[in-house]
Amino acid sequence: MRKIAAIAFCVFICAACAASCAPRFEDDGQLFTPPSSAFVIPALPGPDEKTNAEELRAAMRRETDMNPLYPKHYATRSLMALVYDPLFEVGPDGRLIPVLAESIEFDASSMVCKIVIDGRKTFHSGRKLTSSDVKASLLTTIRLMTGSVPATDPENGQENPGNQTDHELESGESTDTKKSRRTDNLTALYGDASRFDPSSFSGMTHAGRNEYKNIISVRTEGDDTILLDLRNPDPDIAGLLTFPIIPESDVNQRTFNPISGTGSWRILDTGSGKHMILERVERGTGVNRIKATAFDNISLAMKAFDSDELDILVLNTTETSLYADRTRIRKQRIDYPGFISLIFRGDTREDTLLARDYMIREMRSDGKSDHFASPFSRAMFPIMTGDFRKTNTTVPEYAIQELPALALPENSPEPSGTNDDSGSPSVTEPDTRAPFVLLVPEGFTPNRLIGHIGACAARLGRRLTIVTAPSGEWADRLSRERFDAALLCDTSSLFLDPADYLNGLSYYQLLDWTAYADTEDVATLREARHFIASGDREPSPFSERTYVEAVSRVFSRLPVIGLAIPETMVAYGRNVQGTLSGCWHSPYKNVEDLSLWMP
Repeated sequence: MRKIAAIAFCVFICAACAASCAPRFEDDGQLFTPPSSAFVIPALPGPDEKTNAEELRAAMRRETDMNPLYPKHYATRSLMALVYDPLFEVGPDGRLIPVLAESIEFDASSMVCKIVIDGRKTFHSGRKLTSSDVKASLLTTIRLMTGSVPATDPENGQENPGNQTDHELESGESTDTKKSRRTDNLTALYGDASRFDPSSFSGMTHAGRNEYKNIISVRTEGDDTILLDLRNPDPDIAGLLTFPIIPESDVNQRTFNPISGTGSWRILDTGSGKHMILERVERGTGVNRIKATAFDNISLAMKAFDSDELDILVLNTTETSLYADRTRIRKQRIDYPGFISLIFRGDTREDTLLARDYMIREMRSDGKSDHFASPFSRAMFPIMTGDFRKTNTTVPEYAIQELPALALPENSPEPSGTNDDSGSPSVTEPDTRAPFVLLVPEGFTPNRLIGHIGACAARLGRRLTIVTAPSGEWADRLSRERFDAALLCDTSSLFLDPADYLNGLSYYQLLDWTAYADTEDVATLREARHFIASGDREPSPFSERTYVEAVSRVFSRLPVIGLAIPETMVAYGRNVQGTLSGCWHSPYKNVEDLSLWMP
């Protein structure tokens, strides 16, 4: 019997590792995205005579409205992804997948992008999806991204000048709506650990939002065609069309009234912001209903989860960094398209690269280097697991120069390895070591990562000195502040891509990466970026080997060290069997296939 049980257990492991997003469990019940041969611990077996439940209990955060076009906490937005379809969505390997769009064409001669929508799609209300709905949703998205709206039909005299503000564009809206817009920034919405919003510090995010300014006007042609007039050629514009589509009449609605979508789930009730009840459009076996309770902060949501009041708890990257190490719960960690890195500053390019190489040497010599970026996995390059551009290859490590020995201060603390508890070595008094000034985003939560950087600095005879800056001052402080290194947090709404990350460095005027790289390598990275945004299925004559070698060469020449790709997390209750197969933008995918019993 033991042999049979062991064989069955191994079969279960293989099945888990073959899932679409390749999740895996480790021996503490923690499920990661990358595939692994680690032991798999399934959910606890249910009672002998269990009663299957059709309603899943989840958590959201308290929001100011239920309009999916406006900023929402990750836990809320993840549920809304079941309700509201985009024109295109990003697959787990990075390719764009058409959802509401039937086709997209870019005419370089006329600088017009033509999008045909699927004429068979309808909203939950029964009304047919039209090009006017897509146009209205796009214009609202552009306004939220850039603060202005492009022309809407310049040939017929209907135009919104691009310099108009929100107030000028919507002067007829209610006072409550204007007030709620002031809280569109996530930093103003949440008062706990969720308050840290990496995108507000991200050069990659801001550079991506600027791409919307390339759209001069938005026009419709019949009920199923959208025409975008562009200022500059952009064959990859489909990457900007991943926003949710809602009815034209609801784009400016800032209330708790449910808004109709086109997805496989619909919203029945919002409880005036206290909860959100979702129901499958086509009922079947398994989960048919989701009730998400609104919590003011993650600590209250986690308390409810510990009390068996929730079946599933979805956490954003900041919350994951705080709760990833909790044991005795089944956890799934999903790669998120973000990148945490260090950029160095010096008087000359040679000095800057020398300082970077010393730090790389210390990171590599650390006996616990795999845990350096804990609780996240170490990542030297902004390339996600499963990226189809490097399926069968590995990016070579940084190439660093030969380093002369350093003369350490006499009162320098004894060199230490990474301490996974604090990461910081003991300090002797008086401490006369030169400071290693690290500029850090205000509210950054993976404190052990900062401690490990401090341990490396100590082994180099330096004393870590942390300087923080809020998001509103981040760009200015990066350009004028004197520091040895800055900790960068970047995020993308599309897919993590090296060229996008490097363009983010240019956005903050930290460096022009094209000046460091060979012309061929620049062309290779831009071509690889095209395959992500265009969704090409067969990227021949694209070469994976050429791509990864170009990434290695470019990053080897930059004063940058990659640290980690952040993760989101799903915590499963004791009464849940099965695993979600979704990715960062829609973790609840296949939620209807979960099995759960009444607690």
